[in-house]
Amino acid sequence: MKGFILLLAFFMVYTGVQAQDVKFTAQATNLIELGENFRLVYSVNAKGGDLKISPISDFAILSGPSTSSSTSMQIINGQMTSSSSYSYTYILQATKIGKYSIPPATINVDGKQYKSNALTIEVVQGSKGNQGQKKSQTNNQGQTNQQAQKDAGNIKNEDLFVRVIVDKNSLYQGESVSAAIKVYSRVNLAGFENMKFPSFKGFFSQEIETPNQVNLQRENVNGQIYNVGVMKRVVLFPQKSGQLTIEPFELECVVRQQVRGKNMWDDFFGTYQNIKKKVTSTPITINVKPLPGNAPESFSGAVGKFNMKASVNTNHLKTNDGITLKIIISGSGNLKLVDTLFVKLPSDFERYDPKITNNFKNDGAGASGSKTFEYLIIPRHAGNFTIPPIEFTYFDLASKQYKTILSDEFNIKVDKGSESEDVTIVSGLRKEDVKYIGSDIRYIKKNEIKFKQKGSLLFGTWMFWLSYVIALAAFIALYILMREKIKQNANLALVKNKKANKVSKKRLKNAMVFLKQNDKSHFYNEVLKALWGYLSDKFGIPVAELSRETTLSHLEKYKIEKELTDKVMNLIENCEFAHFAPSSDAYQMDKIYADASDLIGELENKIGRM
Repeated sequence: MKGFILLLAFFMVYTGVQAQDVKFTAQATNLIELGENFRLVYSVNAKGGDLKISPISDFAILSGPSTSSSTSMQIINGQMTSSSSYSYTYILQATKIGKYSIPPATINVDGKQYKSNALTIEVVQGSKGNQGQKKSQTNNQGQTNQQAQKDAGNIKNEDLFVRVIVDKNSLYQGESVSAAIKVYSRVNLAGFENMKFPSFKGFFSQEIETPNQVNLQRENVNGQIYNVGVMKRVVLFPQKSGQLTIEPFELECVVRQQVRGKNMWDDFFGTYQNIKKKVTSTPITINVKPLPGNAPESFSGAVGKFNMKASVNTNHLKTNDGITLKIIISGSGNLKLVDTLFVKLPSDFERYDPKITNNFKNDGAGASGSKTFEYLIIPRHAGNFTIPPIEFTYFDLASKQYKTILSDEFNIKVDKGSESEDVTIVSGLRKEDVKYIGSDIRYIKKNEIKFKQKGSLLFGTWMFWLSYVIALAAFIALYILMREKIKQNANLALVKNKKANKVSKKRLKNAMVFLKQNDKSHFYNEVLKALWGYLSDKFGIPVAELSRETTLSHLEKYKIEKELTDKVMNLIENCEFAHFAPSSDAYQMDKIYADASDLIGELENKIGRM
């Protein structure tokens, strides 16, 4: 049984190996010094044979091929997979300066021939003092042991330095410039300490993601090979014109050096010590040209190459319902700095601050991708309206001119909402709240009048005069009361003011009913009625003038604290968004109800009865 299981496992592994795609690759260092030894390695992920390489006349073949193999297995979700690698290694030596190609090699796997990639290798003069000392051995960071070991405290500036590399020195305001902060080394680096990056004063900077561990790669600098590591990459956007300076970058490098031992055994096994050397880059001056002065009104600072799409989610709705105007700006340039758009709306439409969604990545060209603006718009009156074409203007770097993109216009039909919905904005007097005082009219009787004397006459007695005085006093009192009542009823704003708190509580009570029924739409509608209605009634703001701006103005007029004002406006905005959002959880509805009740109570205590 055990043998059967092993046989089955072997079959699964064998099948997995056979099923994988065959990959045959060639690898070698692409930059070496004259006289340096290096490895040329061919790797294949399946067992093959009959390896053939083209004649390599530009390099001396010192040894090879030496072969090695490795196999790894893993079990994932009960399934066993296996991968194998077979390597063929040659040791070559660079014998002359120049750029040379190593043609593809071939190998046979299961009767089928596969071809590797070709390689290009550059040979440079390198350090003259190191000629004849070139051995192989390349460590994990690309450093070679042909590098000269310096005496402690005697590291030359040309052997270790840092630079800030920019891709351009002259550009327009708002145009991107890519900066890379690099360390160049021909010594054995052990680490970095006390890094001080430039502040990039005058620029808006966006960092480009780099590996946490500095990876040193070979680069040719004036015919010398350096191990170069990128410490940081940033994209810079100049915010003003003129001469801007990138400050120096400072770094403390830890260098591992070999020192003379106390005896021959120390010299045999090697003795090392770490020393620190501070290096500083030179300042970089960038010439920033101003943008042309003929910018259109719709220009908000965008520089690059962009496209625009605009749409609305509906063009037929009722008053106090919401429209979502979505504008997508795509392209490349200073997308991060595009935060305002030129959007004109009918005066009857109320607009909230947009929800902005970024979907771009930073690279050497700035930022590429898209940025979406979603405006919540609420029409307050019925009618047919037109949203004019959305304008987006940017400065095009290719043509060095301003370009304006126009969307289509949007025709919006707004129907009048129901009577209950109209009260969302202003809760005016209901019919039963307004009383009309009429006068009784006694009509002339046309039939015959008959007079009849009954008992003694009251006229002229003291009872007559007393009743006359009482009646007159009652009439005067009634007249005064009725006049005051008429005056109060005529002042609709005062009536609204007195009833604002009572009406808002009634609406919140209705909202609680819908909250218990989990009726989101009617719940938020009632809360909005309570909030907007209270503010309208309390401040006497007419429906045609009611908006966020007028409400803020009245709150400031009555010296309401900014903290309370912000709470009120944020609650209204959150409620508006939640009303038109796809979904809202019960916790959010409970919180909005509690906040609305608390804020109305707090406002009532602050304002009192005005």
